[in-house]
Amino acid sequence: MQNLFISIRKFLLRDVKNESESKDLAVLIRIICILTGFYFLFNSIYFAVNSSYFFAILSIPIICLYAGTFIETYENRTKIALNLFTYNTIASSIVFTIFTGWDKNYQWLLLIVCLLIFFSVDENSKYKINHLEIILISLIVISVISHLVNFQKKGSDLSNIFFSMVTALYYGIAVAMISYYFSKKFNASEIKLHNYNQKLQQMASLDTLTQLANRRSMNDYLSQLVFEKEKKGDIFCIAIADLDLFKKINDQYGHEAGDFVLKEVSKIFEQTMEGRGKVARWGGEEFLFCFSDLNVEQSFKILDEMRLVIEKRKFLYNDIDIHVTITIGLEEYYHIRGIEGTISNADKKLYDGKHNGRNRVVI
Repeated sequence: MQNLFISIRKFLLRDVKNESESKDLAVLIRIICILTGFYFLFNSIYFAVNSSYFFAILSIPIICLYAGTFIETYENRTKIALNLFTYNTIASSIVFTIFTGWDKNYQWLLLIVCLLIFFSVDENSKYKINHLEIILISLIVISVISHLVNFQKKGSDLSNIFFSMVTALYYGIAVAMISYYFSKKFNASEIKLHNYNQKLQQMASLDTLTQLANRRSMNDYLSQLVFEKEKKGDIFCIAIADLDLFKKINDQYGHEAGDFVLKEVSKIFEQTMEGRGKVARWGGEEFLFCFSDLNVEQSFKILDEMRLVIEKRKFLYNDIDIHVTITIGLEEYYHIRGIEGTISNADKKLYDGKHNGRNRVVI
């Protein structure tokens, strides 16, 4: 039984071969055709039981047209299938509403058509508006005519109740299926757009070479951090690091070697700062560190350990061992001097370290 269900599902969900056609629309037409075909089959039985043989017989070619529509979706003719469904349903709705009465609810088949047409992404707005006008005019016409015709209710109360239940079930399932596919398509577009926006945002906030935060991203982070910390009265520290004699590396080994070094030290920076704050490429070979919950002594210890790791690391580029050291200036944030003043002080300490032998952390 499970295998049969899987086979039916695969058959219904089979993709269209023509790349210019929508698979979702084709699948939706198949499902609605099956539902509507069974609905008219039930109608044929209902009218036959209640001796309305004309409508019982009339339902059969309508069912055949829905079967033909179903087949068309497998022949890479989804647009033809949509038109077949549209005009078959409009005609059936008009005839059955006028001659069996408004209370049989055939008129609402037109709304199913309307939903299907607007679901199609392949049709232009003019096509959709023209068909909407046809549907609205048809509803008005059959509303007037069906109420003018002296319709005599046929069938027992029980059969009429059962007919109403099946009709309600049909419309409920049809609208639910169309709504499901609408929401599925909408959600897929929303997710795709969300992911694309996230990617753009990430690209805008990351340095392309090192994949660390860029200067703009760090400035946003610092602004938010200052806002949060000043309300609570918490401390944090700013440090600026610079690779020693980086120009010499570029001149001696080439800019590709320099880029390699920047990417490798950035990995060490990121590992060091994990769970402790944020690091950004501030510009060129300069990097800015922000320790969000540590004082200057704690930050100094971490930075000095990181400095030693870099000093001892072998940066192998094309079998060349490149020796790298860094100098760091460290400053604790204080609200009177502000974030710019804190960065400026850290920068001064960095240059003090450069002038006093490099490869050190200055506080």
